[in-house]
Amino acid sequence: MSDTVVIGDVHGCGEELSILFKRLRRWAPRCGIVMIGDLLTKGPRPDLVIEAIHAERAAGRRIRLVCGNHEPRALAALRRAGGDGQTAHMPPRLAAMVDCLAEADLIDDAITLMREAMRTIRIGGARPRWHAIHAGIDPERGLARTRARVMMAIKAGPDEDDWWWNYDGTDGLLIVGHKPLSRPLVLRRPDGRPVVAAIDTGCVYGGFLTAYRIGTDRLLMVRSRQRRQFSFRRRTSRRPTDSAWRVAAVAQARTPVH
Repeated sequence: MSDTVVIGDVHGCGEELSILFKRLRRWAPRCGIVMIGDLLTKGPRPDLVIEAIHAERAAGRRIRLVCGNHEPRALAALRRAGGDGQTAHMPPRLAAMVDCLAEADLIDDAITLMREAMRTIRIGGARPRWHAIHAGIDPERGLARTRARVMMAIKAGPDEDDWWWNYDGTDGLLIVGHKPLSRPLVLRRPDGRPVVAAIDTGCVYGGFLTAYRIGTDRLLMVRSRQRRQFSFRRRTSRRPTDSAWRVAAVAQARTPVH
């Protein structure tokens, strides 16, 4: 294994994940994969997400999972549904997820996958030093002192700057999802080295499913098959005037796969 690819929030978009995996077999055939959380909820085909992960692992691909803020919700719903997939009194999106998985006879597989994801809050490597986390860190506390709940769920309020603008780069390259953006956002040092890659590009909302290859500093995007649910082009991260980082978005992205 020569490199690692990190995949942004899938959110039950199984068709798009299957397309992305197929593309990765040619683009990054020997790379390990890290999936950055929020695997099954919201989207129409969580069954295909599970089947695609199983198929890639069966073919010899190493896939590691990071816990997102939706994994505990998904696991709780799956346990509450039981083996017969009862969804009474569940929120509609969780009920739809359970119904889909029950029809495909994948409830037990989904529970196993969610338990696996919830064991890991962050995954890292060296050369370059990097960490994959679902949401991010508290830049004032740093990676080591940021609580797990914050790593899973940190998000700026309406009048706040996103955490990455205040990150000082001490903990190396951080690859995150959680906040859906219209395009992937890569922040760089003046010498061009990346310090943050934000790769949740809102597949479930009609955007893209994005993968970031760490060693080559490249992006691969698959266009979503979901309908646009809001003015997605306006989903950006405002750069403060005093930020030390320069921004590179899709300049190094491969042509999106349709």
